[in-house]
Amino acid sequence: MASSERIKTNYPGVWYTDRDGARVFYINYRKPGDRRKYEERLGTNKQGWSAAKANAERFKRINGQSKTNAEQRSEKESAKKAEEGRHTIDRLWNLYLESKGDDLKGITTDKNRYELHLEKTFGIKTPEELVPLDLDRLRRKVLKNHSTGTVRNVLELLRRIVNFGVKNHLCPPLNWTIQLPKADPDAERIEVLTVEEFQRLYEVWDTYPDRHIVHLHQFIAFTGSRPSEPLKLLWRDIDFQRSYFTKRNTKSGKSPTASMNQVIQQILQKQRQLLDTCPKVMKESEFVFPGPTGGQRKLESYSRHFRRIRDQAKLPKGYRPNYCLRDTVASMMLSKGATIPEVAEQLGHTQGSPMTRRYAKFIPAAKQSIANKAQEAMQELLNPTASDKEIEGPNERTVLSI
Repeated sequence: MASSERIKTNYPGVWYTDRDGARVFYINYRKPGDRRKYEERLGTNKQGWSAAKANAERFKRINGQSKTNAEQRSEKESAKKAEEGRHTIDRLWNLYLESKGDDLKGITTDKNRYELHLEKTFGIKTPEELVPLDLDRLRRKVLKNHSTGTVRNVLELLRRIVNFGVKNHLCPPLNWTIQLPKADPDAERIEVLTVEEFQRLYEVWDTYPDRHIVHLHQFIAFTGSRPSEPLKLLWRDIDFQRSYFTKRNTKSGKSPTASMNQVIQQILQKQRQLLDTCPKVMKESEFVFPGPTGGQRKLESYSRHFRRIRDQAKLPKGYRPNYCLRDTVASMMLSKGATIPEVAEQLGHTQGSPMTRRYAKFIPAAKQSIANKAQEAMQELLNPTASDKEIEGPNERTVLSI
């Protein structure tokens, strides 16, 4: 039982009370030149306090060697306020994520990069505490197991976090520049399936047990979509009658429409039939490729399926199981005579995007097709058609059609 009775000790100014079987020690004292009397609680015997220890603490406070309880509280409060006003990289990162929300493009990849490369070393530092040497060390560390492209992406993320803090007046701008390594144009990765590889993939699709995953993978293969795009696809985004679908909230932030070929229509019809046999939450979901609870699938949750399909089809281990399909669509289109703008349209790239032009650079069949078109164009100068001529008086002059 608690008692408020003051029990004296053998030390002047030291006493205790008994509370639930524990002794709570107190001291009272005056400081030299200060008429104020201090009476303060120290702690319990279970916390290691004793009459002798309390007496020693009393003399320290009288002599100014230890702070009073009020001074300790004030110091803690000042430290807390200082910490709250100290915007570390970790705090800026969390505020950045909060401001962007789930609409941030590549949020999963950014989180992985931050947790793997930045959090441990830079999380507790403020931007003002960063020095160029810190980034040099980071470059060397990341380069041990990753490409120059990864180093560039990690540094770009750090720069983005700092710029967010500066823009929102949470920290001052750096008085130096975070330099990004130049991208190596020869290090771009193209993952194109051969005829035999694609045929093996098709055979795996025929037997793979999760038909939702198969339909999703086939949709990526025959549209060249980014993996995230079919996951956002809603049934109301599809118009079977006019043969088009809407890509919702793409990487560019837009929602363009895309035409459907017969294979895509068949895939979507099979997916609809499959959903009709599923539990109600999936059957009535607005998503074309819903998760088990009827909501939008998260790509990272199903990556293991795509890797398993890749491995069963005996595709190269280094190939990204979704993006190799996207690369294959682009390269095959170019090799069959499609133009760069046509490929950009299919992949959802902006016109003139270097991401599209790189396919023509790396795919021999596409390069040959472009070379053949140049030959055809120049040969027309030797054998012009009637529409390529115009009459000026008695003379005939050949001009190129526009």
